[in-house]
Amino acid sequence: MNIIIAGLGGVGTALTDPLCRYLQYSIEIPGPVTVKFVDGDNYEDKNYERQSFVSIGNKASIKAAESKRRFDRLNIEAIDEYINEDNISDIITEGSIVFICVDNHASRKIISDHASKMHDVIIISGGNEFVDGNVQIYMRKGGSEITPSLTDYHPEIRNPSDRSPEEMSCEELSESAPQLLFTNLTVANIMCWVFFAAVVNRKDPVNFAEVYFDIEAMSVRPTIRKPLNR
Repeated sequence: MNIIIAGLGGVGTALTDPLCRYLQYSIEIPGPVTVKFVDGDNYEDKNYERQSFVSIGNKASIKAAESKRRFDRLNIEAIDEYINEDNISDIITEGSIVFICVDNHASRKIISDHASKMHDVIIISGGNEFVDGNVQIYMRKGGSEITPSLTDYHPEIRNPSDRSPEEMSCEELSESAPQLLFTNLTVANIMCWVFFAAVVNRKDPVNFAEVYFDIEAMSVRPTIRKPLNR
């Protein structure tokens, strides 16, 4: 099993520990398991409010080193780069399960476009505003779409108005919308639900394409959608 966690910010940091613990100890997971942590950004003191890390430095490298000590049955790798069109084919290969935890639509589109050309791949993408958010799943099996792509029902991903982190200045990177730890935790938790339902439990057919939530309204709502004809 080849797992990729793209983005080690508030959501990615919340996801790594429970996901890796499950991958290491669950009898439902066949070995061997490789987990790739992918992020070109660095942890900083300001991240402590929402992100768990043991030292300052590249997010992928720091989190991979920490996880290797705790989850010795997993093959954990660090890729200290942002995913882009030049490196994506080397990072996301056939049969991969990709958890997208980035905070920009430009990166989501790069991953979605790449996945749409693959034979077998599973994409689980999570994102949020301050108190609400969503998780999408995109599955391709045998070259056919099982669920809609990330862009089918989301024009903001199909035509992103933002840019990928490596295209942004330091000033732009330092400016971010307010985030809430509890919302990040909810996204990460629902991503784990989706992984269990669609991958581990192999629910067939997958009867949801997206899950919306709002922690103020105490609401979680799955949505059924079909792939669009493109």
